[in-house]
Amino acid sequence: MAFYDDGIYDNLTGALAPVYFYESAERLLSWAERSHQPVSLISLRLAPLDDDSLLRCAREIIRELRGGDLLSRMSEYTFALLLLGDKIGAEQLIFRLRNTIGFPIDYQATLVEVGEGVEAGLTRLAI
Repeated sequence: MAFYDDGIYDNLTGALAPVYFYESAERLLSWAERSHQPVSLISLRLAPLDDDSLLRCAREIIRELRGGDLLSRMSEYTFALLLLGDKIGAEQLIFRLRNTIGFPIDYQATLVEVGEGVEAGLTRLAI
């Protein structure tokens, strides 16, 4: 896994690098807390794929995201998504992704509690 020269994005998928994901997540969580909006965290684990298939999956995931949602490639086949919305919204996104990607997806979703950092949510999801 390599990142662009600026270290913000993954070279292959265009998803955020983990370090920038954490930084952006803190801003999103702060905004959500001030505006009383729920935030969900999703861990997506894909089966081992070749680079072309992995790129296609990442593009499908990105297409489903809304402005403000964050996607990071945390490891070779694992992505983290931070979404504005509750756990039901996260489950709906997973349903749509399973129908569009066409590859097996293992996932876990959790609601990030007010005042809780994204690291705590990632720990619960074992990322």
